[in-house]
Amino acid sequence: MKLVDRLDLPPGYFARPYRGRADHPAMAAVLGEYRAYSGLAEMPTVERMDAAYAHFDHCDPDRDIAIIEHDQTDGDGEQMVGYLRTTWEDVGAGTRDCLLFSPLRIAHLDRPLFVALVEGQERHMLPWAAEQPPARWRAFAAHPGPDRPATAEAAWLEELGYVPTEWSASLVRPHLDDIPERSLPDGVEVRPVTPDQLRTILAADFEAFRGEWDFHEPTEEDYADVLESPYLDESLWKVAWAGDVVVGQVKTFINPDENAARGYRRGYTEYIATHHDWRNRGVAGALLAMSLRELRDRGMTEAALGVDTNNPGGAFQLYTSLGFELRSYEAVYTKPVPRTSKPSTTRQG
Repeated sequence: MKLVDRLDLPPGYFARPYRGRADHPAMAAVLGEYRAYSGLAEMPTVERMDAAYAHFDHCDPDRDIAIIEHDQTDGDGEQMVGYLRTTWEDVGAGTRDCLLFSPLRIAHLDRPLFVALVEGQERHMLPWAAEQPPARWRAFAAHPGPDRPATAEAAWLEELGYVPTEWSASLVRPHLDDIPERSLPDGVEVRPVTPDQLRTILAADFEAFRGEWDFHEPTEEDYADVLESPYLDESLWKVAWAGDVVVGQVKTFINPDENAARGYRRGYTEYIATHHDWRNRGVAGALLAMSLRELRDRGMTEAALGVDTNNPGGAFQLYTSLGFELRSYEAVYTKPVPRTSKPSTTRQG
């Protein structure tokens, strides 16, 4: 059964199947509005959505994505007011996480619609949960910053039995002045990235997060998500080697579409990873300082990144020591799937 058939929506709303790339401009607009409201940094673009939706694990777009429309068009002429995307991944000690994702236009963000979307996604994913217990639902809600309350979705999720279990933060360095000097350990060097090194570098990135709460074995889709990004520019990357071992990396990128739309010159110092044996030895700090200088030399005036606030290596503290400032939080909300839950029908497309 398709996701669109699992939904019981309030009057005035209806669901239709996903139509592929033709839907991406409206979907990017929905997600951009929702992210801005949530205080999250990066602006989605159609090009990035085209690349991301070409490579999904455990998600059949025809079956597991739904478009939400309203019977009255919005002021910009768009009927689309939100969309849903469901998928799953096996994480941690054999737990299956069934992921809910349902951004909405802010004018349509109210409790009856939100609850209907959550409950419909749960119903749709019950077969996945039954295949690999223990399982849990995983959703997200923003906490836009220290001076702003949590968004309404956080309270609605908690009413439905979800609890926050992990936190991430969006940070921005509002200028690229006064970048501190940080040195790499002896025996470690940064080398220009060559095409034959790309998979080795990405494999080292994935392996660095083994043991983290959301780690899953990397797939070809994970590699493709990076290698086919429209903003891939490995000349921006800072990758540290000790012999033939990748010991740390910062895979910086620039989103020119976002910069043009928002009127700033920002780069993202993201995908930061350090080899387990080289943590707390100054590798990440040195690479991040190099990355900030590279952005400055490319004409950027600010930088941004996201971080898991529970990172065992003290990443949040490192980034703030390098001049990054907290802009917003996002919480991961989870709820165990009861062991007695059974799918109401067999899963068919």
